[in-house]
Amino acid sequence: MTRIITIETQNDQDFDLVKGLAERMGLHTQVGLSAIDEIDQKAAFEKFVGSWQGEETGDELVDMIYSARNDKGRDIEL
Repeated sequence: MTRIITIETQNDQDFDLVKGLAERMGLHTQVGLSAIDEIDQKAAFEKFVGSWQGEETGDELVDMIYSARNDKGRDIEL
């Protein structure tokens, strides 16, 4: 019979200790995120993605990126 225990740890060190003890006992462990962690990850992701806000147009940004590239050949001696 399979039984599942949820253990909430306060830090990575405690988590590693509990997981290590379970593995030493020969128990199968499966790591996953809690629903709260998934919500936090989604919020963090949404905080850092989005549209670019600037005075340049899209075409001007493309021109800036292309003009900043340095893709000339180099003489390399090995």
